[in-house]
Amino acid sequence: MKYLFTCLIALLALLLPGCAPLETIATHSFGSGYFKYVPAKGESSKVYADVYDDSVAVYSLKAPDYKIPDTESVVCTKISNINKSDFLYGSRFTKTSIDFDLATVGVKLRPSYSGVPAQLNSNVNAALYVGARKDIYMVRSHKSALNKTNSFIRQFGYDAGFFAGLGITPVNPTVTKDNTSNEYDGVVFQKGIAAFVTLDHVSVGIAMGFDNLMGADSKTWIYNNKPWIGLILGIANF
Repeated sequence: MKYLFTCLIALLALLLPGCAPLETIATHSFGSGYFKYVPAKGESSKVYADVYDDSVAVYSLKAPDYKIPDTESVVCTKISNINKSDFLYGSRFTKTSIDFDLATVGVKLRPSYSGVPAQLNSNVNAALYVGARKDIYMVRSHKSALNKTNSFIRQFGYDAGFFAGLGITPVNPTVTKDNTSNEYDGVVFQKGIAAFVTLDHVSVGIAMGFDNLMGADSKTWIYNNKPWIGLILGIANF
């Protein structure tokens, strides 16, 4: 069983930021879908945005269910060239969703237990995360020195939820009250709650969790099911 969990950890470790392809990281970017459209001036409305290449086509939605795009209402524009006369200037798109991510806890701060000082641990781990999320996509425009308007979509998001996964941790006499003479990397099952903030391609948050050591030393491991605080990073969105 120990070897099975070790293999699972090795497999998940391949998805860490240093190894994962760029297109799988922080994939909460602006894409086609249903949004709440908030113009710089005027009332907000529900729309469907079709995002392709460097352009976006915005459709209003038909009543009463507001799920069917009105093809006659479409307005298109190039994202990189939105000026003051454009309907998207200074606007934003928002949406709420259920978020499923692969995450890793970069560091864990374990409080002092059983006479062992507080520990700051950084070990290989991976967890599945699910939570409620809100994304805000803001249209930003500015003029260059050549008086050309350049525009882009700035993304901001936040969410909170639960995570669970596997990790490794040092096991030795110090953290088992001298009940083992071995020194090895043990496998833990980690779970807890987390809150993320996302800015463009960076998703980082704070987590509070609990670890359960798997194996014969679980009953004497001083951190077993004890709370820790950590820095959690989003790796890939499903």
